[in-house]
Amino acid sequence: MPAIDLVIFDCDGVLVDSEPVAQRILVAHLKPIVAEQAEGIASRCVGRSYHDIQGFVEDACKRKLGTTFWSELQIETLRELEASLAPDLALRHLLLSLPVPFCVASSGTHDKIKRVLRAVDVYDLFHGQVFSAEDVVLGKPAPDLFLHAAAHNHVPPRRCLVIEDSEPGLQAGDAAGMQVLHLNSNRAESSSFAQIHQLSELRQRFSTS
Repeated sequence: MPAIDLVIFDCDGVLVDSEPVAQRILVAHLKPIVAEQAEGIASRCVGRSYHDIQGFVEDACKRKLGTTFWSELQIETLRELEASLAPDLALRHLLLSLPVPFCVASSGTHDKIKRVLRAVDVYDLFHGQVFSAEDVVLGKPAPDLFLHAAAHNHVPPRRCLVIEDSEPGLQAGDAAGMQVLHLNSNRAESSSFAQIHQLSELRQRFSTS
């Protein structure tokens, strides 16, 4: 692995196992509208910003869903995440053991990032290092968010390592000219990027670099 001066983590699906909860709730809200298409539409929202999800879902449903639909979805998702997530001591130890600075750059809102990282008891480790799609014009798969995080830390993109689980995030890291690791918990899934199957493998990457 080339020299790394900054690790950039995605949040949902990487630092926090929040994707199954968010997917389940989105599917439940979509089923009355699009029936059997709900799961397929929801699966294609992984890794996208909230703004992009709104546009994509409404295009797929061929209708505007209204502010009530989106506000109720967001409220229920945050409530369920905070209720289901628990402090993650292993994650905390991993972050504290990293030999280089790290940050989080997520398609989620600042409020969501704060809530889920607090729920797993690592938010205090990201002081001043939380970056959201709300901070840039274009979210993933555009490289803007990752480049914003790198610029904030005064680190050249080529010396940043992105840890991502979704296709939009992987594309964004690649487009930013950064080193990319695919956190691929589904070992049967192919990937054109270097892979790790669990976050703890990151220690080995640094110990052998």
